[in-house]
Amino acid sequence: MKKMIPLMLVLLLSLISCGSGKLEEGTVARVNKSDIPQSEFDAEIDAFKKQYEAQGQFLTEADLNMVKPRILDSLIVKQLLLDEAASLDITADSQSVQEQMESFKGQFPSEEDFIQSLEVNGFTEESLTKELEWQSVLQTLFDQEVAGKISSSDEDVRKFYDDNKDAYFTTPESVNASHILIMVGDEQTEEQALVKIKDVQQKIAGGMDFGDAAATYSEGPTKDRRGDLGTIARGQTVPPFEEAAFNQEVGVVGEPVLSQFGYHLILVTGKNEAFATPFEDVKDLIKQQLDQQAYQEGTMTYIENLRAEADIVLPEWATAEPEQAVQAPVQG
Repeated sequence: MKKMIPLMLVLLLSLISCGSGKLEEGTVARVNKSDIPQSEFDAEIDAFKKQYEAQGQFLTEADLNMVKPRILDSLIVKQLLLDEAASLDITADSQSVQEQMESFKGQFPSEEDFIQSLEVNGFTEESLTKELEWQSVLQTLFDQEVAGKISSSDEDVRKFYDDNKDAYFTTPESVNASHILIMVGDEQTEEQALVKIKDVQQKIAGGMDFGDAAATYSEGPTKDRRGDLGTIARGQTVPPFEEAAFNQEVGVVGEPVLSQFGYHLILVTGKNEAFATPFEDVKDLIKQQLDQQAYQEGTMTYIENLRAEADIVLPEWATAEPEQAVQAPVQG
């Protein structure tokens, strides 16, 4: 069984297709022939409130009135999926659920600490077990009905690479450089800074090591690194500095360059041409990403189709049309 990785999938599921009708006492909604108990809805509301309270936040009645339709709709989508799983004879992997529960417990120094953490987050051991069982069923359902029916072709992978080669798979042209900065600002004019930078330039021309000069005279943050800027790609620095650095010869100290920070002396120690990562090196990653995207889109479509075909009865107060969210596992 694949590892479950919960993902909040925002599903634009309208409540317009749902009708309001007579519900049995103690029932908050009906999905086809399955009733959603009021107690289950109340427990979800309580858990939601506790999660906020654990962070020092408290919900007003107005806040709860806004979130109730969303929580109800999440339960409706959950029931749709559980019913569909039941029709396909899909059940929870009890061994996996048990292993996950033991893993959770193992993160706490004692059973008491584990139980306390559950309570803070609105869970009991029983409700957490049910949540893990639901996730297990959902994982299997989506793997069978969605993941099992998608696979990006070699042509899809190649097209993505070709269409996005420059944006994602090309390392731009760059230089390795060091600099000495004499700053211009309230305490030092351009004229004063230019005099200083030319004096440093003369010292270097007279034989002083560039790194020693940077460590001694530079007023920028790279002073402690002897002026070393590392590798600079196009677009990473201010235009005057970039133009000078990319046009200088390697190993030659250029003329002073004025930028918004002050005057610079630049030493380029290396130039690196732009290069593209070969297709063979990234094709597996591209396929994984394309399959993941197709899986998420397929999951949303699958749920929307179940929703469109369902007979759903809501209480009269659930008349909004919010964006809904449901916990769904994705491939891992």
